[in-house]
Amino acid sequence: MKSEAVRPSFASSAAPSFAPNQSLSASVPITTEAPAAPVETLRHRILLLATDFITPYRVLRCIQATGAEVYVLGNSGAGALRLSRHCRHFAISGHIIHGARDEELALEINCFAKEFGITLVVPADAPSARFLIASQDLIRTTCFALPRLEHFDALNNKWSFTQLCKQLGLRHPETRLFPDLETLRDVISSGGVEFPSIVKPLDRCAGAGIKVLGDPSAQLNTINYRPILMQTFIPGEDIGASIFARGGKIEAFLAHRLHRGVYSTFHDGNIHADLAKLVEHLGLDGVYNFDMITALDGSTHYLECNPRFFYKINLSMIAGINFVEWGIPGSRASAGAVPSGTAVRFPKALLRSLLSLHRCSIRDWQMARYLLSDPWPLLFEKLKVLS
Repeated sequence: MKSEAVRPSFASSAAPSFAPNQSLSASVPITTEAPAAPVETLRHRILLLATDFITPYRVLRCIQATGAEVYVLGNSGAGALRLSRHCRHFAISGHIIHGARDEELALEINCFAKEFGITLVVPADAPSARFLIASQDLIRTTCFALPRLEHFDALNNKWSFTQLCKQLGLRHPETRLFPDLETLRDVISSGGVEFPSIVKPLDRCAGAGIKVLGDPSAQLNTINYRPILMQTFIPGEDIGASIFARGGKIEAFLAHRLHRGVYSTFHDGNIHADLAKLVEHLGLDGVYNFDMITALDGSTHYLECNPRFFYKINLSMIAGINFVEWGIPGSRASAGAVPSGTAVRFPKALLRSLLSLHRCSIRDWQMARYLLSDPWPLLFEKLKVLS
């Protein structure tokens, strides 16, 4: 059904609300008449909160893959989600989702949930996740599994994350924090910085603001944020790991790398053990993605944590783990790991594979079906029409 782009009226609900995974079937007494046909269990109606398009779209597809109906309440930056054929209803929120506690936004969500029979509220990005954590006691509908606010803030901040790694004995690059660009210039001028080094903001997403500084460091003029985190550059391979945790225990784990347009999985017991230590230490719930680097000597160094849904979450789903499904009450998510070497190809690599039919895997066909089943949003994203 084509998504609607109007704001809801918040009138009395036309569709009754229902509990997660509630069935309408009732026990039928024994009679001489033929039994009534079984009534199908109601699907989840999930409300997705979003401030932009790129990551929320991938989360939307992961929700849709569970069989749930997806409703979206978001800011204007998320408007392109209405283009998806899997968006049941889209509404622009009357409030900015800015990551802080907001009683009026919570009331809007409660009204939306009542009108559309929403069974679960899911935050698609960092601002919506932080808002939902801070306002969860105001929301009358079940919310996706999330960390406590102090843990979200600690993990979402690259400086405090490195301090946590240091506390737990997890390897990480040598890290320094400068209050502003002027201080950093002074330290560089005095010879107090080794090059190359990497500078980055504390809490931006998707690599925004990250720069590799050489010597001389002309790139300093392009730094427009503060404070400034500086880390020693470690030559090696960029890798990552994604988890779903509940009650301080890892329930689903996936280590992955991306090379020449191919996302592939691998097994590393040391990474799992490291993250299990961190998860247990904080008693975490929810989805987390970690960026790491494997140094030339084979050691793993932890760079940052995203305590929320992440950009490659759709690739994880096609590889075999739908991290959204793990947090849906009553879901039947079973696979907590996938075989090492499982590959999912990006469009260019996928095209090369499809042109060589003898090399195609089942996941190549799954990726092709994923792309072709909802082409317009991804096409407009590639053309940079969408934010």
